[in-house]
Amino acid sequence: MKKGIIVFLFFGVLQNYANAQDVCGKAVNDGEVFSCFNSAKQAAEKTLNEEYIAAKNRIAAEYSASPADLQSYTSTLTESQRGWLKYRDGQCNLESFMAEKGTVTYDTLKDKCVARVDLERVEQLKAIPYE
Repeated sequence: MKKGIIVFLFFGVLQNYANAQDVCGKAVNDGEVFSCFNSAKQAAEKTLNEEYIAAKNRIAAEYSASPADLQSYTSTLTESQRGWLKYRDGQCNLESFMAEKGTVTYDTLKDKCVARVDLERVEQLKAIPYE
């Protein structure tokens, strides 16, 4: 049952990203495309931050009776998130590499990548704490 819910939520996030792709694809000039993907990135980052806090809260609730485990799990999550942020930034640098830094094209490609990868991470965070 839980796996079914996670799969459903994952496809929901993908659908939201697909909707952003559709909407941004209808933009008629570079400025509109940039603005659209920048908004999608900001929304994804907000969702990511909210889900990270929610994951920490779920861990706190699950391990409240064991302060040592709570501290260890929270520390591991924090380390994991820092590593994941490095991965995301590197991946998005890679995806926008062919565009000249400082251009609208570069920023748009980077924002598009950040939005997509952030929403993928949101789904991972929703599964925490793992059983």
